[in-house]
Amino acid sequence: MASRFVDAGSVDDFILEQENKSTAQKTQRDVKLLQLFLVNKNEERNIEDIPIGELNEYMSDFIISVRTKNGKEYEPSSLRSLLASFERHLKRKNYPASIINDLAFEKTRKTLESKQKQLKKQGKGNKPNASVALTTSELNTLYEKDLLGTRSPESLLNTLWLNNTMHFGLRGCKEHRDMCWGDVKLKQTADGEEFLEFNERQTKTRTGSDCRDVRKMAPKMFATDGSERDPVVVYKLYERKRPGKMNEDDSPFYLAVNNTLKKESLQTKEWFKAAPVGINKLNSLMKTMAQKAGINNERLRNHSGRKTMIQTLSENDIPPTHIAQLSGHKNLKSLESYSKVSSKQEMQMSKVLSGYTSGSAAKTSSDKTVNSPPTCSPISEAQQAMALFSGAVIKGGNFSININTVNQSPKLTLEQEPSQNSAKDEALSKWKRLKPLEDSDDEF
Repeated sequence: MASRFVDAGSVDDFILEQENKSTAQKTQRDVKLLQLFLVNKNEERNIEDIPIGELNEYMSDFIISVRTKNGKEYEPSSLRSLLASFERHLKRKNYPASIINDLAFEKTRKTLESKQKQLKKQGKGNKPNASVALTTSELNTLYEKDLLGTRSPESLLNTLWLNNTMHFGLRGCKEHRDMCWGDVKLKQTADGEEFLEFNERQTKTRTGSDCRDVRKMAPKMFATDGSERDPVVVYKLYERKRPGKMNEDDSPFYLAVNNTLKKESLQTKEWFKAAPVGINKLNSLMKTMAQKAGINNERLRNHSGRKTMIQTLSENDIPPTHIAQLSGHKNLKSLESYSKVSSKQEMQMSKVLSGYTSGSAAKTSSDKTVNSPPTCSPISEAQQAMALFSGAVIKGGNFSININTVNQSPKLTLEQEPSQNSAKDEALSKWKRLKPLEDSDDEF
């Protein structure tokens, strides 16, 4: 009988294995940089062995003096991420104070804030290297150059990656690398329309630590026109061109291209090897495509596919709540960093403003011009009748108000009767002062 309990090994090693690999590598790299700085200060101790007061001083000096490998200033966000790495390392080593939260490191945080202000004055902090979304022109170029499509193993693999990124909301490399063949299933609606459904594994925002934190919807790709841009057509061709033994549910989704395949064998032989695609190749698919297509845009990287998805949906008025369900974002605020004004929209806004400053009439959405004179709507007879008593103060008497249809003028009759002071005082004592209603648009 099989044992219900296996040898777990070291608990610390198990916990370390579940940590995000990219985060762990960055933490290790940043801590090594800080240790190098300490060596230059003749400090041989590890950072977790340095007392709080001394470490606070070292951290402050480090923030002011650290530079990149080529001697340039870091971006403000990069400095902030360095402190985050130190915080993770010290927390793992059970350090008694927090760089981010505790008063003991207030000088470090103030130094960071001042340094960020200085860098902003120098023009830093505008994220000049951030990835950008694909334009329609660039996407068409990739298809025209056969870097996307179904005509070769390379273009087929590229198209699969881009489709999975945009329709399933996958991130650049790791989430693609972890995909298995059984994660995507070909299904049909009740009307017979084919679609691909994705079963999500571990992601950056849903690591599995909270069992209740799951996607509210399973991302889907629906068939379109049957062309090489149809995601279902691409998937079916990929299924046929894979080795049969690699179509098991636990097989890698992305397979390495068979580079020994000759052009005349494309119709008869398998296009891919029985091995997963290399992580370095998968991590640079978009950059490689752009270079081969002659697209001069160094900011086109794997993350561009995800940005293209979110920006395209935003420009087509898809609600942010729906976009977040597809992209997997937990916070709607995070979508703001993805959605930005496109080059076409920037050009349109510039032309509108140029037309205004040059004196020509700039059209608004209601087809009215900026220079057109204001118009006044005619006052109806009913409004004129009511305006007769506007601002008037009437004391005493009986009021009779008849409200007729909209097309008829309202009738207001006033019967003023003489009254003695005693009768007037008695009537006033029975009246209640009514508080006037405030306009809902008033500012308090």
